Amino acid sequence: MVLLDLMLQSQEYMQDYLVRMAHRSTAIEGNTLTQDQIASILLNGVISGNVLEREYYEVKNYKKTLSFVFHSIQEGQKLSPQFIQKLHALIMENLLENAGHFKIPPNLIIAANFETTKPYLVPTRIHELCDNLDYQLQNTQDKDQKLKAILKAHFDFERIHPFSDGNGRVGRMMIFYSCLQENIIPPIIQKEDKNLYIAILREEKLEDFFTLAKSIQSKEKAKIEIFKQNMR
Repeated sequence: MVLLDLMLQSQEYMQDYLVRMAHRSTAIEGNTLTQDQIASILLNGVISGNVLEREYYEVKNYKKTLSFVFHSIQEGQKLSPQFIQKLHALIMENLLENAGHFKIPPNLIIAANFETTKPYLVPTRIHELCDNLDYQLQNTQDKDQKLKAILKAHFDFERIHPFSDGNGRVGRMMIFYSCLQENIIPPIIQKEDKNLYIAILREEKLEDFFTLAKSIQSKEKAKIEIFKQNMR
């Protein structure tokens, strides 16, 4: 059973994954909601405790985004500048006035030793990123090599930093999307690994990123087996 099939056939696994993804990805960006609070928002539509409006939308947007991702994979949609802009529009809905649009003023990454891509070059660089990743995925059958190509593309995306905000969340959703397309378990970076993840991004340590991803995959495999057994 491919991973996408499991997600579509097991509502329990889909819900579990949605909550964990929303919690971990937003926590990396500073969201303070607990996993239980996020589960209440996404699964029950109930706000538990005092919740900031921004933090509420940061997690709520993942439900619509994940539905779009699954539909797009079933339609055979490849990564493209337009697709990435749509991801951003969904993830940053009600959070950013220019959601879905590439940056206009230049931006930067604090303490980075490089400059992000100039705004007028962003569409070209994103197009090149998508084409390069597609070429690599099409020309290897080795899943570890595919995973490394996907992780390397994440480095490239962060260097481009195409949006005024939300780049990390969109970049991690792109990892998720590309992995699902290739039937690879997507590595959801855990909150506990935030500092390691940021250090890996800052220094572009691909082998360290790959090692981290494989460790996360191993834990996810055990969880997947439990859900698969419950489906029998």
